[in-house]
Amino acid sequence: MKTKFRILAAGTALATALVLLNGSAYAATAAEPALITERTSAVMIVQTIGKISQPWGLAEAEGGGLIVVSAGSNQVSMWQNNKLTAVTTQTASGYLDGTTVNSTFNHPSYSAVSSKGVIYVSDTDNHVVRRVVKERVYTAAGNGKSGYKDGKFGDAQFNAPAGIAIDAKDNVYVADTLNNVIRMISPEGVTTTFAGVAGEAGGYKDGGAAEAKFNEPMGLAFDEKGGLYVADSGNHLIRYIRDGKVTTVAGKSTAIDASTGYMAGGYVNGTSADARFDRPRGLAYADGVLYVADSLNNRIRAVQAGKVISIAGQSAPGDVVGSADAARFNQPSSLLYSAGKLYIADTLNDSVKQLEVDSKTLKPIITKQELVEGAELLPAGKDVQVWLEGKQVKFANAQKPFKKGDKTYLPVRAVFASWGAEVKWNAAAQEVQLAKQSWKLTLKVNAKRTVILEKGALYVEADYLADAATFLLAHDAEFNAIIMASGQ
Repeated sequence: MKTKFRILAAGTALATALVLLNGSAYAATAAEPALITERTSAVMIVQTIGKISQPWGLAEAEGGGLIVVSAGSNQVSMWQNNKLTAVTTQTASGYLDGTTVNSTFNHPSYSAVSSKGVIYVSDTDNHVVRRVVKERVYTAAGNGKSGYKDGKFGDAQFNAPAGIAIDAKDNVYVADTLNNVIRMISPEGVTTTFAGVAGEAGGYKDGGAAEAKFNEPMGLAFDEKGGLYVADSGNHLIRYIRDGKVTTVAGKSTAIDASTGYMAGGYVNGTSADARFDRPRGLAYADGVLYVADSLNNRIRAVQAGKVISIAGQSAPGDVVGSADAARFNQPSSLLYSAGKLYIADTLNDSVKQLEVDSKTLKPIITKQELVEGAELLPAGKDVQVWLEGKQVKFANAQKPFKKGDKTYLPVRAVFASWGAEVKWNAAAQEVQLAKQSWKLTLKVNAKRTVILEKGALYVEADYLADAATFLLAHDAEFNAIIMASGQ
């Protein structure tokens, strides 16, 4: 039986335990630890708001400032001029429309602000969408009872509504999480089903909006084309709705576990089709980049030009600010982009954090865990398995990696061709020239035997390659694996 969505999911165990020894990172295993070359990030995470109970929804207020929805205190607040002020006053859970002083909510989650300055809030456990207009709170849609029904105002029914996004015409789109559909509330207050097939079980299917299936959708975000991104949290995928069609734009679908009703979550960077997420929730879009709060991976990810990268956080939950690769979150749930800054609702740390981002210079972070965790390693075999940018490099029988003493040699052509680099061999100079876009490298046979000819093929010693190519590299003895990332 499928486990029902709760506004706060339980944390997950670490995929790989890490210890710090003499400044180097090691993945703790029963076998020899995996030495990982480190790279630090100059991008910084700072705390903007502290001591706010389980923040979820973030929205930009009319005239500046942040709207912050606190699920833990059942309140809507405004952050402006470094001061947090309650927009709604009551903290006890309940369902009451009225003034902002006496109205009540029940675990509200996401929020958005219309062109007229109206604040919309998903009142999740009341199964309604509320709106805050000046000093009064109204029900925009729903009747306080869980269910599924289209219609006007109180005739409509929702089941744990979550993510909210508003289009240019002030239509309000709602991720109706436990109905597994995306709903739309018109400015006249009429609710219709925008995409998905309603049902308790959920599912996964791309195609026409009326036939597509979601599994506990949450965060929503529009792009400049009017397309709507959906954090399909139960499927651990990012979906996209445009022109009446639903497609998967990031994440790798897996079989649904019959005992839980969910696909398997995971963590892999790389091409959008190969990437893995674990309960993605919050979304923000800006300048061609979709930012994702990958909640149970405790990371902030970015989808750009067909690739998925991590830009902040580590798998282990924690509460650490500072450089993006050292920062730690605890189930980040919502994002807001504003004027070059990405605001992060760090839900279980009771805080809102901030990261400066620029889509033109956006770079992935590689932490002490990234290389090992980001590759779905196979069981150890007699041959060394080599992974580059999250993909396994395939080798012909005649040219495989081999070990000599404490060194591992890799066939140059196979490795770099798999990466998409141009490989040019100069027989007279006994050197190879490698190029991929602006990246270039020349490897020349030498007496130090860091680059050698073996049976007519050029090989490079793995650790030397990491230095010469400025690649990040990990040896994992347990899996008999070498894992590399270019950092490009």
